[in-house]
Amino acid sequence: MLSNLDAKKYFELHLGSTISDSAWYRLKKVLRDCGMVLTLENLQTVARLKLEKQYTKLSLKQLIECHVQAHKLATQKVVIKGDVVFNELQKRTKNKAHRTTIIRWFQSSVPKINGKYFDKERNYKAEELVKVFASALMYEAKYSSIKLEKGKS
Repeated sequence: MLSNLDAKKYFELHLGSTISDSAWYRLKKVLRDCGMVLTLENLQTVARLKLEKQYTKLSLKQLIECHVQAHKLATQKVVIKGDVVFNELQKRTKNKAHRTTIIRWFQSSVPKINGKYFDKERNYKAEELVKVFASALMYEAKYSSIKLEKGKS
């Protein structure tokens, strides 16, 4: 287990900037709330999510929760066929995500085989799909929050 100071320094290294002690303790609380332990891998993941957060209206906690959910989904099946993955992604996003959007999620996380990132006949390992499902969950959360904002006005 990492010491608090070492964990903070490792996080700052991957974030590319320093964070205040109060921000660090808030971040640790979010990690605990989401069921994540202070490991090198988790800190690196959260730093990456925090850097990506600047492009979305979602809170860091929502992004971490999406990532945790995606990991849980990935552990359910070992190998998943492309058409099953596509159908599951459509179901998760309530058929709101366009085919092009879904294929873009594959481009950012799955290696290209035979010139394609996505193929309905290809078998995908669950580990490959973590970022894909995280993107789908972030998409769903983003559009749910937009819908809520529109409902308030």
